[in-house]
Amino acid sequence: MDLIFDIYKKLKNHEIRQIRNYLNASPFEFEKVGKLFELVTRYKDKEEEFFSQKLYARNPDNTFRVTKSRLKRILEDVILNDKSVTDYDTAYVNAQLQAKKRILQGEILLGRGAYKASKNLLLQVVANSRKYSLHNELYWAEMLLHRSQSINLSVKDFEKSTKKLHDLNEVNYLVNEAAIQHYAITNVLTHTSLKDDELSAIAQKIDQIEGIAKQTKSPLAHYYFLLSKILFLQYTYKYSEALSYCKQQLELIRKEPAVRSKQRLGSAFFQLTETSLRKGDLKEAQKYAEETLGHFSKEETNSLVVAGTAFRIAFYAEDWKKAEAIIQEAFAHPRFSASPFRAAIWHYNNSCLLFKTNRNSEALRALNDATPLLGDKVGWNLTFRLHEIMLLFEAGLLDVLETKILNMRQFVKRTQKNSEIYRPMKLIQILIEWHKNSLDVKKTLISAKRQLQDLNEFHQNIPFDPSTGELLRLENWLESKAK
Repeated sequence: MDLIFDIYKKLKNHEIRQIRNYLNASPFEFEKVGKLFELVTRYKDKEEEFFSQKLYARNPDNTFRVTKSRLKRILEDVILNDKSVTDYDTAYVNAQLQAKKRILQGEILLGRGAYKASKNLLLQVVANSRKYSLHNELYWAEMLLHRSQSINLSVKDFEKSTKKLHDLNEVNYLVNEAAIQHYAITNVLTHTSLKDDELSAIAQKIDQIEGIAKQTKSPLAHYYFLLSKILFLQYTYKYSEALSYCKQQLELIRKEPAVRSKQRLGSAFFQLTETSLRKGDLKEAQKYAEETLGHFSKEETNSLVVAGTAFRIAFYAEDWKKAEAIIQEAFAHPRFSASPFRAAIWHYNNSCLLFKTNRNSEALRALNDATPLLGDKVGWNLTFRLHEIMLLFEAGLLDVLETKILNMRQFVKRTQKNSEIYRPMKLIQILIEWHKNSLDVKKTLISAKRQLQDLNEFHQNIPFDPSTGELLRLENWLESKAK
């Protein structure tokens, strides 16, 4: 049933109506398949045995599995037979589909000896593939043309053809390599925090993608470079520079059919949202967030990611009612549990909101569900520990607070660079001063004045630490407690 639910959650309302109309118009199909569909729409996420008992009054057997398989095929057909292709540039998609079809037809004709007919089709593929930057299709069309001429051309001419094919193969390989590198970079930058040497290695990979984009002149490779660069600049706090690359990315998507799609357009506006937020421009960020959400369906993982940014906008604007509504929508999202780490971030967000609205006991319980964040040994781990320390103090659990502070001190010494300007070291110095002063906030603000000044200078014009998602700053909280 998992496959059926996975597809069902992606269906739009008109597609559900389409399935229901089809089943109602087909009495044979409706007898069991239609009833199973109605059960799926009504109960959602029940176990296979539940549906089998409802339909056949017995445990799942081959009869039930055949019914389930028929329903799955109907659901798949509704999505796969969608002719609108509204999420992509129509001309580009048609060119790609026609290219794949004609390559297959050209190969069949070639195999049957219809060389002229095969060549005619393949040359059409070559022309369209060059126009729309279809690197893979261009390579295979040229490969078939090359193969058909292997016994006809002179050695010299065939060597030229071979060289041309090698060049096309290299371009195809390099663009695929750019894609692989981009997604590897994205995974690292969105799931962990990096030290300087690791950041340097990421920067070198981005330079390689840029080199590929220049060498191949591929819009797709250029897209991968721009997005990787934007993420890296956001990660390293260079928001004005990131904003410039965001606008380049948006221009590329609008100009080039090879990279134009509803998803990518939505992603471009999301990067504008995220960069504006990190610059501290909440009004501009809110504008871009609303634009972004219009490009994703509510069932997509992307909508959950955008909701995370929308939550932060509401949080920093201190719109607690809106922030809580976003939290509840996120918890109900069909893709909420797809990534335990992403779900943990939402539980952390919820804990921060509860903390800010003086519901400390609930905030502590919410933080218990955010423990997967401790797996990130550089960034999120520290964020979790700092938030926990603030919560324990607010909840009056001072007996365990001392242990937490000392544990964090040992953790930072073991995992962080011993640098006087590095935030974790400054934070632990403040915490130790706080501990020495028997948790007296006013005395701590005096004895840790130099460390607090260093933090203020280091984080000037940065509304939060994007590499850790640090929504609540220890130094700001301490100052608020002293008032």
